[in-house]
Amino acid sequence: MKAADRIDLSYPTNRVVGTIGDADKAKAAIDSLLQAGFDRQEIEILHGEEDLRRLDRTGVLPQFQRTLSRTFDLEEFKHLTHHLEDVRAGRFVIMVLAKRRDQRIKAADILNRHGAEFVGFYGRWAWVAIPSTEQTTPEEIPALFARAWNAHDPDALAALFDEDGEFVSVTGLCWHNRESIRNAHADGVERLFGCSTLTTDATTVKLLSPEVALVHARMTCTGEAPADAAKQPGGRTTILSLVVHRIGERWLCASAHTSDVNPNTETNVSEGSGVMGSAAG
Repeated sequence: MKAADRIDLSYPTNRVVGTIGDADKAKAAIDSLLQAGFDRQEIEILHGEEDLRRLDRTGVLPQFQRTLSRTFDLEEFKHLTHHLEDVRAGRFVIMVLAKRRDQRIKAADILNRHGAEFVGFYGRWAWVAIPSTEQTTPEEIPALFARAWNAHDPDALAALFDEDGEFVSVTGLCWHNRESIRNAHADGVERLFGCSTLTTDATTVKLLSPEVALVHARMTCTGEAPADAAKQPGGRTTILSLVVHRIGERWLCASAHTSDVNPNTETNVSEGSGVMGSAAG
């Protein structure tokens, strides 16, 4: 397979990256990227020992290693290491320069369509997963949310949202962009929800226009860790409300809001110090 023209190699800022193991599928992905309007200079293929040596000559590997030694816990460098291991294993790592959001979605869709794994976007400060958009409809967003939750994968969960997406938690906490949504759920996984399971029940969709929809899903979370020394909590049922909109062939969340379901109650009443309890009608 003839690779696309070489580009300068450095930390892959503003690039969508994915791994394809099969040479024919990798070639087909490159052809599709070119047909979609990406320039050859915007596409880089890494494959085999030659590219590893080239990475080493350009100083990229030492740069990664130095950064890893300073900030080993940063998630994006775990992904960089993963991609480098893919190259060592003989797989094809495809990097596509995509500065605009529509370009990123288009490039990720093409890579996913051709069987790419570990598809994500390297921003200036963070890596964000971009999951496959096949069969993505408004009805399926809650199921994708639950899948990411059950995998304890805050990157995949945050990837369902716009970069400036909004999330209001069941306790009224507000997060105002994808990164803060990701960080909040990563913290939740670490402290409370690392062994939890989220199931999706009834889901309803109301199309506000061909490009915008309102989604409500009834969801139940079990396995939540007890707070402090409190007794093990039971299952929690919530309503997840989403405003989603279409971008190309993909639907993304502009806003999400969760509300606890309290059977046989009509309102909440203050019990002092801001603590709310349920009140029957």
